Amino acid sequence: MFGLSFLSPLFLLGMAAAAIPIVIHLLHRRTEPVIEFSAMRFLRRAPVEQSRRRRLRELLLLALRVAALLMLAFAFARPYLSESAEALATPATIVLVDTSVSMSAPGQFERARMRATEIVRTAPPASSVAVLAFADSAEVMAPLSGDRAGALAAVSQLQVGAGATRYRTALGRAAEALGDRVGRIVVVTDLQQSGWDAADQGSVPEQVPVEVEDIGGPDGNVAITALRVEGTEAIAFVHNFATRPAVEQVTFSIDRQPAGAVPLTIAANGSAEARLAIPGAASGALSAAISDSQGYAGDNTRFAVMDLATAPLVLAVTASGHPSESFYLERALAIAEGAGGFRFRAVGGPAFSDMKPEELDAVRVVAILGTRGLEQRGRELLAGYVRAGGGLLVTAGPDIDVAILRQALQNVVETSWRPREGDPLRFAPVDSRHPVFRVFGGVGTLANVSFRRSALVDAGASADVVARYSDGTPALVEEASGEGRVLLFASDLNNAWNDFPLQPAFVPFLHESLRHLAASRPAATEYLVGALPGGPGRTPGVVNVAARRVAVNVDPRESDPARSTAEAFRTSVLGLTAGAARQAGVDAEQREDGQRLWQYALLLMVVSLAAEGMLGRRLG
Repeated sequence: MFGLSFLSPLFLLGMAAAAIPIVIHLLHRRTEPVIEFSAMRFLRRAPVEQSRRRRLRELLLLALRVAALLMLAFAFARPYLSESAEALATPATIVLVDTSVSMSAPGQFERARMRATEIVRTAPPASSVAVLAFADSAEVMAPLSGDRAGALAAVSQLQVGAGATRYRTALGRAAEALGDRVGRIVVVTDLQQSGWDAADQGSVPEQVPVEVEDIGGPDGNVAITALRVEGTEAIAFVHNFATRPAVEQVTFSIDRQPAGAVPLTIAANGSAEARLAIPGAASGALSAAISDSQGYAGDNTRFAVMDLATAPLVLAVTASGHPSESFYLERALAIAEGAGGFRFRAVGGPAFSDMKPEELDAVRVVAILGTRGLEQRGRELLAGYVRAGGGLLVTAGPDIDVAILRQALQNVVETSWRPREGDPLRFAPVDSRHPVFRVFGGVGTLANVSFRRSALVDAGASADVVARYSDGTPALVEEASGEGRVLLFASDLNNAWNDFPLQPAFVPFLHESLRHLAASRPAATEYLVGALPGGPGRTPGVVNVAARRVAVNVDPRESDPARSTAEAFRTSVLGLTAGAARQAGVDAEQREDGQRLWQYALLLMVVSLAAEGMLGRRLG
């Protein structure tokens, strides 16, 4: 048995129109005339039987007409089937158990498990029970069913994680698991105040009661809230979330090998820095740890990568990927070493088109030296990279098909250009204070560069002309797009249309241009648990992502033990009911759209009308 619902129930009022053919039928009923006839006893049988058959056919015609009108109103009301009525009537209990970092104080999670176990055992005998664990996301540990043993086993297997508390996400997932059933949601948590801070999404239907089981929290907490490297020093920032001073020892390690320890006294509700000299350590996985035994255990260690100044990766897209097509660019970048250096990689257009968006996460600048083989997928990838904050260097050389790049950068940049012939040109900066030209202190050696061929650039309204040719036309144009930045150089960089690569100014020009572009997409070296693109990073530590190492740490907001009250929690839940109503409407529309019962109703209406027409002709 299924529950029948309607998206537009007001159209059901149209079923009242079914009374029209009934009224007409009653007003125009045919009656057989009474005729006096002497031999009536011989003719009585035949007319009566014929009248009965006619009356039956008329009733059938009436039923078909009424059915057609009913089906029409039914179709316009847009019906859909919800879950089984029996399942909807069965009460349900959703147990939400907080497994965030703020549940890692001594004895805290054991209390949560015991309380969740009691809720499962004392749930009404006829009700279904589900168990969900939540932190920054929510996961179904035991689906909604009458299996109490399975629910209890799921509770016993719960463990504290490293995610942050996100109440909206958890309640939204619980409401989704409850569906259209009658039931309640019970949240077992420490009522951490920061759990409502995140701008995540979630909603709870107004008719679903939300109960809170407060398992308490520690009186204070000491946490390492940040870790970084400055020069030859490792610096750990330690915060004391207690009303009394704390004494800790910060232990530093590099690649899991002890590097030193720093004693520290932190004032009540204050912070302090622990500094350790690490000369000669240029790279490695750095960690700092304390031994706070009273507060949360999950924030006692923090991680960082020591190669914070990792050379930015420059990806050159060429016609075929052959080294000769990016020779001068690669040689110029190889000159820079150390903290100011670059990493370089060249790929052909087809190879770039086959790349996945996450493979560009580590790329700070893409240099377009050729467009052959740059397929539609590659063009979309390029546009998405710029919008996401990537730096793009576009050259207007012989291997560039302007039409392809225009199509790729459509709605990304407004600047356009076209190849041209002409007399040799020179170029000079418009503003020598621009980051690209600051190192030259003016025109300097740039005046020696001769351009045999170049592109005629039409700078967009939002673009800045950074350098001009000696005829006044733009030579270098900069344009921002979203979070990204694009530099268009109106010639090539491979010694085909100019002698720039042979001039001393070539190397500093390239270095400063690429550093300027790379600044628009700083390489992220630290992520919070659960925020790392692609899925890895559910536990703190140092992981490899796209050929680079990044640190994964707990959210520092989770270290604050400030708590709200159960009443304040319930008040916050009330703010989620409006979103639930909107989501219920969206879900109903999706369900109705998938079932399309209105089509069957219209089909039945057409069949009814066709049958009515055929039968009416026989009566006529």
